[in-house]
Amino acid sequence: MKTYMNALWEDIVDNKEILILLSLVWLILFEELTIFTVVSGIISSVVVLVFTDRFLLKGNYEHSYMIGLGTLAKYAFRLFVEIFLAGMDVIPNIITGKADVQIITCETILTDELLIDILANSITLTPGTVTVEKKGSTLQVLALNAPAIDEDPRAVIPLKLEDILLRYEKSLGGEKA
Repeated sequence: MKTYMNALWEDIVDNKEILILLSLVWLILFEELTIFTVVSGIISSVVVLVFTDRFLLKGNYEHSYMIGLGTLAKYAFRLFVEIFLAGMDVIPNIITGKADVQIITCETILTDELLIDILANSITLTPGTVTVEKKGSTLQVLALNAPAIDEDPRAVIPLKLEDILLRYEKSLGGEKA
């Protein structure tokens, strides 16, 4: 029993960043800062961490989900900006009825599956675009007022978001070798 508790404590200490992030999400969802929500958030975060670490993941969080908190914060800020700008661009087209919908096939230059999935989900979060299919690094995107096929089909990808992920992927290149 003592070795199990030691292993449990090691998991908690090794994944303290994940615990902090999960606890912050808990507080944001509850929209109040009280002793009860803080304590229940920490307890829930520990339970989620232990459950996923023991039963769902075969390794550590850092090996499975390698995005650093700095990159995540930068990405989240840029995603918020992209969502706002795309919303301002799409709203007039919807109101005036000048919405032309088209499916565009484009290729991302990312190679890591997790990063491609994050980009595909970010495309869906951006107003006027929905990722309908992903095969490797090829994405099919349903786009409102998409660029013409003879133009660059990658214009439906939020390229600044892809750049953040690409820089992160390149920084991991030395670690994966």
